Amino acid sequence: MKKLLCFFVCFLLIVPSALADTPPVRLSEDDPLYTSLLERSMELAGLFNEGLHSESYLSRLQIPDDLKEELALVQMQDFTQPLDVTIVRAEDAFAMYQGNDPWIMLFSADVSPALKAITWQKLYNGVGATLASQNGVSTLALSSLLSFSDAYMLPEGMGMPCFVVMQYGGLYAYLVTFYPTANGTVIANAQFILSRAADELNLPTE
Repeated sequence: MKKLLCFFVCFLLIVPSALADTPPVRLSEDDPLYTSLLERSMELAGLFNEGLHSESYLSRLQIPDDLKEELALVQMQDFTQPLDVTIVRAEDAFAMYQGNDPWIMLFSADVSPALKAITWQKLYNGVGATLASQNGVSTLALSSLLSFSDAYMLPEGMGMPCFVVMQYGGLYAYLVTFYPTANGTVIANAQFILSRAADELNLPTE
């Protein structure tokens, strides 16, 4: 198990570690897309918080004993009442890696547009796991076990990936990545990360 997780961490390091050399663009609260993504994110955070305190749900996840100490820490935080929410468009989150990242090497002339698209989707959807891994294998494993994914109809005005970061004034933050697909849907991936790890997203403050 630990060897597998260590391999997973090494794999994630292929994903950019400085995720946003070019700062994403923050959405204003009067933007309709802000409201749509906030509603979806709050729904996922609410389900996450419910699951944290459901013995029936947790028992079905078969959380290993060596993760239960951190689980107890996560359970101490209320994820339904964020103190601050930042929502950004993240089109350029990986711009600094054009031409030199191992994944980008796949983007040669003989790679189809469909494979390119699915690779970018993999990179963006892996952001949460990448950030969770900064605290070690245990946090990564627990965050991944408790993660959620869902799909929605593409909101109007969303033509690029977006991140939603909810801060609670505690040890942990909640990250939701939204990635638009070619078939008119958006994939949402949600999981907890350390609050300080959100700094790697280089989020705009205003």
